[in-house]
Amino acid sequence: MAGPPKVGGYVESWCGKCKLMLGHTIEAMVSGEPARVQCNTCRSQHSFKPYKPGEAPRQVREREERGPLGPLPGKARASHYHELMKGKNPALGKRYSPKDKYAPGDLVEHPTFGRGVATALKDGSKIEVLFEEGPRVLIHGR
Repeated sequence: MAGPPKVGGYVESWCGKCKLMLGHTIEAMVSGEPARVQCNTCRSQHSFKPYKPGEAPRQVREREERGPLGPLPGKARASHYHELMKGKNPALGKRYSPKDKYAPGDLVEHPTFGRGVATALKDGSKIEVLFEEGPRVLIHGR
């Protein structure tokens, strides 16, 4: 049975270089947890990553999404998106085409990004559209 982790000890960690969960040697500890590790396969040094990307438990993922200063900007954009969509009739959305011209406030139906709201003109041939997952700059009027 393994004891508590300690500097020089062995721990499983995600190696971003090898793209695998591999054995690592602990180089530094913070608050009783491994902080820096060295991959025993490729010898790269990096921060301790106890899970494969996208496989962390729900609580860890939620905490990482919130970050130390609250929600990430993407979450704020999503609520701004919903504010812009209030009172708009989805049936009036224009199907996106680079040949058509759009104005701020127009509803845009994009085949990849979905429904969005035009928010700003950019240098005459581009328009910024806020979709639920975030803003995109699209060409228009060509």
